[in-house]
Amino acid sequence: MFPEETEEQGPAETAIAFSNEFIDAGVVKLDALFGAGYARANPQMLAAYMAACASNLNSFMLAATSIDGGAYEEELVTFEEEIELEPRNKKGKRR
Repeated sequence: MFPEETEEQGPAETAIAFSNEFIDAGVVKLDALFGAGYARANPQMLAAYMAACASNLNSFMLAATSIDGGAYEEELVTFEEEIELEPRNKKGKRR
């Protein structure tokens, strides 16, 4: 899920890839919680979600630098699972 930084892709491109992931996740989560189209109709809410994601990622990365060995990889997998794009509860259409 996380973008890989390659020789062709530097830090700026990686940051853009993270932003794209956060936008996609935010739209899915907000629409799942508040109904289809909510994220598009409320860009300020999507921006707040993205700010929270960026803050969370920054805190995670700072903390991860102090973790030894394979524990970093395990923590990264756990973090990835927390921000999956799929909504937790799919609701059916109302009749």
